Amino acid sequence: MLVLAVVALIGAGCATAPYDPFKIPRDEFYGKIKTIALAPVGVPDDLEDAEPVKATFASLVEAKLRAAGFAAVPAREYAALQKSMAEQVGGLFDPATGRRDEAKVRTIREYVVRELNTKFQADAVLYPSIRSVKATFTQSRAKWDGASEWLAPGGLGGVLFFANEHNSGTVGALSLIVVIRTVQGPDVYAHAGGIQVRSRLSGPKLSGVRDFVPVPRSELFVDEKRNAEAVDIALGSLVRTTAPPR
Repeated sequence: MLVLAVVALIGAGCATAPYDPFKIPRDEFYGKIKTIALAPVGVPDDLEDAEPVKATFASLVEAKLRAAGFAAVPAREYAALQKSMAEQVGGLFDPATGRRDEAKVRTIREYVVRELNTKFQADAVLYPSIRSVKATFTQSRAKWDGASEWLAPGGLGGVLFFANEHNSGTVGALSLIVVIRTVQGPDVYAHAGGIQVRSRLSGPKLSGVRDFVPVPRSELFVDEKRNAEAVDIALGSLVRTTAPPR
């Protein structure tokens, strides 16, 4: 629910005025937050072979935090604490209904955050999540969350082939959503960086309408530059443009 709310908030902000990812004044943010713990990367439920994707983005996010001048607690620390507490409370799911027990989820999260603060002096936790979103496109070019991508197959030749088609609409895409929340609870930063589209335009028209075809799993997340750019978009605002006072 947290991620969905953040996606809606970011979308609304980008549609009206330049979006400010900081939820408190920047000086206050930098004054309060020195150490940030990472939660494991969330991914869509339908994503196959998800572990390499989680590892890639966890590494990129951690590196970006350190480059921005923060001490970073790796996601494995959060995951270990979460696993330990989940075992103590009997798992995340209600044995009678099979549904996730939200009360247990809150209990586990609160425990993990307290322990991260105690053990590592974490001031905040960064929750990264890769989510399926909608990207708008015009004349075969999709734009969303600071990213853009041509939907035409075949590289430059395909782009030129589609250039005279006045198509527009929305297409499924992937974005990295990041939320930073203090150990006391309030969100202090939220942003998104587009990764890539999940469908592209097909070649020949069928019945006068060009179809979309899914991007194969083997072609998702293989562009290291796009992956890194998504992290840069989502977390680039954390990099101070002026040196902090000594």
